[in-house]
Amino acid sequence: MLAVVLTAGSLGLLAPGLPVAAAPAVGTATPVAPPAPPAADPAALAALPRAPDALPGLTSLGPCPAGVAPDPFDALTPEPDAVPGASGRGVLVAVVDSGVAAHPRLAGGVVDGGDFVAGGSAEDDCDGHGTAVAGIVAAAPGADDGVVGVAPGARVLAVRADTAWSRTATGGAGDEAVLARAVRAAVAVPGVRVLTLAVAACRPGAALVGGTGPAVGALRAAIRDAVARDVVVVAAAGNVGPACPANDPASAAQRVVTVPVPAWFGVDPTEVLTVGALDDDGTPDRASLAGPWVGLAAPGRVPAALDARSAGLTADLTLPGSAPAPVVGTSFAAARVAGAAALLRARFPTLSAAEVVARLRGTAAPVAGAAPAAVGTGALDVAAALAGARPAEPAPVSAPVAGGGTGRAAVVGLAVLVAVLAGVVGVVVRRRRRS
Repeated sequence: MLAVVLTAGSLGLLAPGLPVAAAPAVGTATPVAPPAPPAADPAALAALPRAPDALPGLTSLGPCPAGVAPDPFDALTPEPDAVPGASGRGVLVAVVDSGVAAHPRLAGGVVDGGDFVAGGSAEDDCDGHGTAVAGIVAAAPGADDGVVGVAPGARVLAVRADTAWSRTATGGAGDEAVLARAVRAAVAVPGVRVLTLAVAACRPGAALVGGTGPAVGALRAAIRDAVARDVVVVAAAGNVGPACPANDPASAAQRVVTVPVPAWFGVDPTEVLTVGALDDDGTPDRASLAGPWVGLAAPGRVPAALDARSAGLTADLTLPGSAPAPVVGTSFAAARVAGAAALLRARFPTLSAAEVVARLRGTAAPVAGAAPAAVGTGALDVAAALAGARPAEPAPVSAPVAGGGTGRAAVVGLAVLVAVLAGVVGVVVRRRRRS
């Protein structure tokens, strides 16, 4: 499964705190009580260089991969969280990721916010991950497909902080310190209202019990600065994989194996809104990393995404040494929530960032049987968030009294039968479109 970035197990764009080769396997790591995040460290952040530059010893792992054209039927799949008439026009959404290509479907425009990987342009996206994320947030509709962003009128600020397609002498191209620098640069741009962090550096929980290094404190300081500037910060929960052993959703409030950064800071959702992924059937994605920091969930699969290497679409993303893989994971769930935040900021410009987060979480749809550590308060419901409340549940229909049935009761019974059949047909159609 491709997905996040700093997480192993997805687009391993930002190197996890533990090298992938040394990461504990699922089931062998030590579960611990969820450690508290470190305090923000403004001094550590201030010590990091401000200007974008190339990482020392950066070398390419090969040519940038081409996209894979989606099946035409899949490309017609409508965006599940798009709301007719809602556009997020003019809202500036920062996407700190692998870069964002200036795709023609990003009609609101892409602003180059700096490249902290190669010192070039943030519009250079070899991985395609950041472009896919930006498209979910803000893609304009096309004439021949169903692809559209949740907030198609939003503008995108691209800041490049990682890539899987390059390495340095010490490991991956990107870490928490690089991310801290990129976040600081993003929120310093005037007008940024939403910050999208579809990245996650996975760390063993047991290794964090005694504290973290200065880079994590610097990153939290950068995010605290975003909060102080009234920016909604949305982060991916991370994807289970070799360097990201799974946390048990049923017990993750008490014991965890893996802690993802910056999703970890979502223990306070007014600081970071951490997003888990849902499968097509609305249940938690088993590869979505659970934890007490998860605040909300959203669909994680994208049948067709904007392609960073062309003006078209792609159905897959590719890691070095791997075959193309579907666009699925918590990165893309987080992108949908970021788009929803942009819609709220456009329609209700006086709402604070904390109020936007509270509205998104307070209007979420319940996910039957799901642990809060997997879905937070529930599934994203963009229409309900825009309306300010979830629609009332329909009143149950009383069964007719034996021997006392009336014509009205028969009509009610027929109406219920029709509604049930219509619901079944609707489910079949929706599943077919999302398959």
